[in-house]
Amino acid sequence: MNAKLTTFWEKLESFLDSFFAMQGALFSRLLEKLFQYTYRETESGIFGIFDEPQAIREAARQAKEKGYTRFDCLTPFPIHHLESDMGLNRSRLPYITFFAGSLGLFGAFFLQTLAHEQIIPPLFSFLDGLPNLRSYPLNIGGKPTFSWPPMVPLCFEFTVLLGGHLTVMGLLLVGRLFSPFRRVLHPDITCDKFCLWIPSDSDHYSQEGVRSFLAHLGASEITLVDKDETKPLVHHSGGESS
Repeated sequence: MNAKLTTFWEKLESFLDSFFAMQGALFSRLLEKLFQYTYRETESGIFGIFDEPQAIREAARQAKEKGYTRFDCLTPFPIHHLESDMGLNRSRLPYITFFAGSLGLFGAFFLQTLAHEQIIPPLFSFLDGLPNLRSYPLNIGGKPTFSWPPMVPLCFEFTVLLGGHLTVMGLLLVGRLFSPFRRVLHPDITCDKFCLWIPSDSDHYSQEGVRSFLAHLGASEITLVDKDETKPLVHHSGGESS
């Protein structure tokens, strides 16, 4: 009995692993189709280290002109117009902000209308028996029961609330920033160095071709990366490693 139960749980675990792995892959492909800025793990390829922001911009422009694809630039601080040098299109993240803000606007308006106005009974008479869904109109000074100007501040606040929070959540999701265990290509990238990463699945990729390309750009360090190890190809001095 114990052996059968163990076999059953192993099969169930295998099925669940494959099922959720497939859903995760489908969701990742959907993100890549809907949004431009999706982070790709740096598992296999070559990167070069540069010392100046102007150098990484020029490296990005030449990588684009040379036909490399899926490459990335890693910098310690934002560099204006670097995305244009890389050939990236305008981010679609504002779409999340727009729809989230619209949801907050109409949601706040609906909630206030639901709480303060006589809109539920005329539209949905079957809800008339629920006192918490009915309004309690107070006719003060002959004002109409449907008075929308006082709703504007809350509508504005709810628009900003949902727009801001869901934009941050969308940024984390689209950028895949929720993965805490990522490979560190170079410790100085978060300090004062700039990195051009060219993955092995890039168009026109070859180890010698990418090494020569980065050396021509003046990279101070060029390193080959695979899933198991990193191998320096060019040291700080600019000479080839033995």
